[in-house]
Amino acid sequence: MEVIGKWRTCGGGGRGEVEDIGGRRRTGGPGAAEAAVMPNDSFYFSIVRDPATLAESAFAYYRAVAPAFRRAPSLASFLASPGHFYQPGLRGNHYARNLMWFDFGLPPVAPGDREAVAEAVAGVERVFAMVLLAEHFDESLVLLREALCWPEEAVVSFPHNRRPRGAVPRLSPGQLARLRAWNALDWALYGHLNRSFWRRAAAFGPARMAAEVARLRRRREALARRCLRGGGPLLGPAIADGRLRPFQPARGGVAILGYALKAGLEAGEREKCARMGVLTLCASVFPPVQWAHILP
Repeated sequence: MEVIGKWRTCGGGGRGEVEDIGGRRRTGGPGAAEAAVMPNDSFYFSIVRDPATLAESAFAYYRAVAPAFRRAPSLASFLASPGHFYQPGLRGNHYARNLMWFDFGLPPVAPGDREAVAEAVAGVERVFAMVLLAEHFDESLVLLREALCWPEEAVVSFPHNRRPRGAVPRLSPGQLARLRAWNALDWALYGHLNRSFWRRAAAFGPARMAAEVARLRRRREALARRCLRGGGPLLGPAIADGRLRPFQPARGGVAILGYALKAGLEAGEREKCARMGVLTLCASVFPPVQWAHILP
């Protein structure tokens, strides 16, 4: 567990200071570790991503640790016959199929068992007051800030674990369909939570959302110019600070971008900028390998 920060928040008819605590682990919902430190009215949130793009990203990122991916000479080969490469139960193969379902700690059910799938998905919504969308992260941050009455500074951050623009392959409609079919449980989970998200966004108001997202992006761009060497992301090997240098996958030559701080920043400003340059919003889509040295 990690204390991210302290904020004045609203809730329960009043305002008070609370600590935002994040944990990076597989979850079936709040467990003993959270219950020991969190009050009963704690606000739990997570994040999901389209399982097709998540699976492509996992293939690149976890190639060295997932036997199903390691055995496949390419993503196209894997998609042509995933069952040929995938063996359930092998260590690391949870990255190769229904990764979000696994990370949420949901029970193994048949994708065709609609009642069991619906019950599991409903359980996620009972536990998590909000589930963000990776594809609409800025909109997600706006809604999260609104729900928790956070100040703007609490949600201004730099994107993490991205690959260079030209390094991400464009998936064909057929590949997208096959990846979603292979990850059918994730697709059911994502579809339900996606609809819930946009109902919340509609209640927030489209015009208001557009204005808030624009303001958030302007603030992020200004802080990037103020904090970052080069004003944006750099390739991992070019980043000397170990706190800011992202994990680089061992196989496949995938480059993960990170950040380096400008020289000459005052101590307080440097620390603030550094916190924006490391992962602080925690979710199943953020790779846990990077944190293996500090987590049990």
